[in-house]
Amino acid sequence: MSSYWWLKEHNEGSILRVAVYEGVSLTDGNVALSVAEVESQAKRASQEHSAHLLIFPELFLSGYGLSREVTLSAARYITQEKVIAYLQNVARQYSIALLICYPELVDDEKIYNSATLINEHEGEQLSSVVEIRGIRIAVMICYDLEMCEVARSLTLLGAQLLLVPTALATSLSNENIARLMVGTRAFENHVWLAYANLAPPQFIGQSRIVGPDGNELCRVDKDQLIVADIIPKNYVSAVQGTPYLADRRPLLYTSISDPIYHVKLPIDYKYTDD
Repeated sequence: MSSYWWLKEHNEGSILRVAVYEGVSLTDGNVALSVAEVESQAKRASQEHSAHLLIFPELFLSGYGLSREVTLSAARYITQEKVIAYLQNVARQYSIALLICYPELVDDEKIYNSATLINEHEGEQLSSVVEIRGIRIAVMICYDLEMCEVARSLTLLGAQLLLVPTALATSLSNENIARLMVGTRAFENHVWLAYANLAPPQFIGQSRIVGPDGNELCRVDKDQLIVADIIPKNYVSAVQGTPYLADRRPLLYTSISDPIYHVKLPIDYKYTDD
């Protein structure tokens, strides 16, 4: 299939209206409080802004950076109280798709940093690339954004819109990640990118929605909820001069996927926050 959405004929108007919510991270794992906030913002995005899709930040249901004990308790609550099923009903009630991020419990002890894209009608389908209102959508979580191969791979699979829930804490290096990489990932792949971070002061915020030309459509300022329209026809002339996907020469970069070139860190290597 062709990944070049601009080669098709497009109507003048919006195909999809996307919303991003920059929420405050919980500090106590009170999932019920987050669920209420999700429902409130889903209602607002749908009824006040006619949005079709709403994205929440990384681990929004539980809070980010909490102790394993608190996170495990939140994960068990989400499973036992059937929270995702409840939010499927919220999506149906307000006719809006939701990207929900939470700690997923597996085998009652393993915790996965998960994101579930709930369709406004069904809420059952999971895949690397899904379609909502004619737009093909893929999800990356936080650190995935910093690996250019992830966005490129999803684009080659046909994604036109990348959803990136994240939890970047306040630091100089994280400021650079948000400032430099968000627009770059959108531009180098000619996709829309919706970036949802947790709110300051603990996190840097800077949630935004970016177009295929790398320019911002909107950014969180006073209102934690932002909305933008995906209008493909607005970008056809801006991006058709640089068909990056077609101009790639994959045989020149086979080392990217060759295991013999895998870089190994020392056993005692420690990741830092800055």
